[in-house]
Amino acid sequence: MIRLLKIEWNKTYNYRTARIFIILYFVLLVSMGYLVTIINPSIDNLSINLAQFGAYVFPYVWQNITFFADFGSIFLGIIIITSITNEYTYRTIKQNLIDGLTKKEFLLSKLLVSLIFAILSTLIVFFACLILGLHYTKNPDSIFTGAEFILGYFLKLSAFFSFCTLFAVWIRKSGFAFMCVFLWRLCEIIILSIEKFNSDSSSSFFLSNLLPANAATKLLPFPNIKPQNLLTGEPVFSLGYFPCEYCIVVVAYIAIFIILSYRLLKKRDL
Repeated sequence: MIRLLKIEWNKTYNYRTARIFIILYFVLLVSMGYLVTIINPSIDNLSINLAQFGAYVFPYVWQNITFFADFGSIFLGIIIITSITNEYTYRTIKQNLIDGLTKKEFLLSKLLVSLIFAILSTLIVFFACLILGLHYTKNPDSIFTGAEFILGYFLKLSAFFSFCTLFAVWIRKSGFAFMCVFLWRLCEIIILSIEKFNSDSSSSFFLSNLLPANAATKLLPFPNIKPQNLLTGEPVFSLGYFPCEYCIVVVAYIAIFIILSYRLLKKRDL
């Protein structure tokens, strides 16, 4: 495992664009705890202080920060796709196989890097939530209430990275692979919207919620907001429901993506 990580590290380190994206991503993620406190959105020229309305107090901070931190995963998605497609573009994958690396080890090296990215991102977001919560909560009682959204963040990152890996192995062109990932996500949104539009029930469950991207998105729902509390001064945010059942769905998809990636890699003539 260490050998595979060393090989992958040398490839990433020598690729300047990947270094820039990785540094940029983690710098933004680390500085997120400070940035969210100085960014105050405005509505009709009225500035809204998110800290004042309880965005960073326990337990709401877990859901709020993980939801917004997830948008940065696009940077790592680009790196993962590019690192795999470059292997085909520059034919380094053939050289690796000639040097004794198996196709299984090649895929494992990519998955290990993705796993490290997901773990590091999750740890940074976890400590950001913890520090913000302790700073803004006057009397923290149960500080880990709502911390399950950290698990949702990790699973969503892992699902997205394994999805990017599958498309990169399948298409082998970075631009087309990333475009397909984007179009797939767009199609799932459209399918869900059509299903909601044609539904006569008030149920929040739709079959399209079981599609890969939609299922992963359910793990980090949009934070619950109570606008009426703006007048009373009470916390505007409330803790949403964490759908544990979708954790199983997402884990199943991660396994499927990895298996499909390996089958494609194994059957293709490189």
